[in-house]
Amino acid sequence: MTELREPIVSVLGHVDHGKTTLLDRISGSARVSQEAGGITQHIGAIEVPGEVIRRLCEGVLRSEQMHVPGLLFIDTPGHRSFETMRRRGGALADLAILVVDVREGLMPQTRESIQILRHEKTPFVIALTKIDLLSGWRKPTGRVPLLDQIAKGGPEFGRTLDQHLYEVAQQLDQMGFSTERYDRVSDFTRNVGIVPISAKSGAGIPELLALLVGLSQRFLGEELVLVEEGGEGTVLERSDQKGVGPVGDVIVYRGRIAVGDEIVVTGRDEPFTTRVRGIYRPAVSRTGKAPKVPKLDSLSFVEAAAGVYLAATGIEGAMPGGLLKVVRTPEEAVQVRSDLARESHPVAEIAESGVALAADTLGGLEALAFECREAKIPIHEASVGPIGRPTVIRVATVKDPTHRAVLAFNVPVLPDAQPEGETGPVRIFRSEVMYRVIEEYGKWREERQRALQVQRRLELVHPAKLQILPGNVFRASKPAIVGVRVIGGTLRAGVRLMRLDGTEIGMLRSLQRDGTSVAQADEGTELAAAIEGAIVGRNVQEGDLLLVAVPESAARILRKQPLTPSEMAILEEVVRIHRPESPFWGQ
Repeated sequence: MTELREPIVSVLGHVDHGKTTLLDRISGSARVSQEAGGITQHIGAIEVPGEVIRRLCEGVLRSEQMHVPGLLFIDTPGHRSFETMRRRGGALADLAILVVDVREGLMPQTRESIQILRHEKTPFVIALTKIDLLSGWRKPTGRVPLLDQIAKGGPEFGRTLDQHLYEVAQQLDQMGFSTERYDRVSDFTRNVGIVPISAKSGAGIPELLALLVGLSQRFLGEELVLVEEGGEGTVLERSDQKGVGPVGDVIVYRGRIAVGDEIVVTGRDEPFTTRVRGIYRPAVSRTGKAPKVPKLDSLSFVEAAAGVYLAATGIEGAMPGGLLKVVRTPEEAVQVRSDLARESHPVAEIAESGVALAADTLGGLEALAFECREAKIPIHEASVGPIGRPTVIRVATVKDPTHRAVLAFNVPVLPDAQPEGETGPVRIFRSEVMYRVIEEYGKWREERQRALQVQRRLELVHPAKLQILPGNVFRASKPAIVGVRVIGGTLRAGVRLMRLDGTEIGMLRSLQRDGTSVAQADEGTELAAAIEGAIVGRNVQEGDLLLVAVPESAARILRKQPLTPSEMAILEEVVRIHRPESPFWGQ
């Protein structure tokens, strides 16, 4: 039979829905089964060997049904997440577990995870967690099959569980996924299986593991075939290990990598070629736990799938989330460098005006770009790494004010960029949860658009009508200072005035009321006005009615804006005055 590698499994879900507890339970169960093979310590991953799975799944999975050598669960604490872990051609994980709290159902981060899984075309199962908190739950005594445990809870527990399960199924159906409890699924190509579990008690864990094994063997096929040539891996991050120096934390997902191999690595600036100096894995004590003082086992080679520390000259220049590949000839090295250079550019359509993106890894940047496309957010630039002042300065020059923003996933803001990002014209939206970045920017953009609409409306020349009050001429010209009454609209200083026949008489320089300058005056207000260009007795007379000379460009916009009845009537009067000479004026 063809030798297979371990399928790589990632765990996704909303915060506090039980991802960590589930991984701890799987890891703990494997350690308890140390005599049956135990676990192997990996960097960024937990390996559960086949012998352990057979023991845990006794009565659920027959030994002869299992062909994969085990399962490798990607450990994604804190900043590491599914979307940051990439391989050539897609996501690093072969399969995924979507963790959903039975009482809360789909939450924003769950929906984000589903969108990513859909985008990456990654098969997944649902772990419906915390069923031990439902009414009627009975704590299992010993190892009890899940279906027996559900029956043991009685009709009340069964009804409650089914109610919550179908609520989750309905939510998933709205997102385009058909789901059912795992034992009721007849075709896993059409339905996503839901496994109710209690990570606290261990109920459902064997069934979940068995389902993952079955799905991987049935649907992944040749993707799991173990090959010795062409080792490939993903650099999760870079670190320093005592006694070793700079290393890359690497998940090897294909083939074999050995000490002395020449590799091409995605760098921050460009791919580079180096040679493997050492491969290390944390030593495991006899208790199955990592020792208090970290110790490393040196390996001569490693085969997929595995998580290791990899030492190589220049590895500190590797890009987190970038790829590495073993090469055998100079010609292959040139080709791989070219391929990785092309793949290191995020798939993002660059717009003339748009936001800036920043993420800690290439995969994170690609995922952020994908979410922006889904939310119809244009992208002007995208980069991996911290946000510095040069980025903020560039973003400040973007044409559209609502695009003067940096969307940052899991990256710090350097000190020189903070003042501009906090008090300047550019806003920085930063979070370790991607949907929050998109959500917060969306809210800000809406608020900014409303504020800009108000600002633009204020900047437009608005319609108003006024009358020069008889007996209130304080100066006849240069400028004419007269008393006026606002007949309609809101009169603002700085506008040009015209007679009812369309003849312009001059510029309204200023307004004063009770000796105090004012910027505007509402309908019914009487005050003094200084009109540059007006000559009382020549181009304007006492008692004359005047209109604000609304420019045609402003009239077109204002006719689509919400105006008061008085403003709209005055605007239409201005339009009628101009139509004899220009029939389409203001349209």
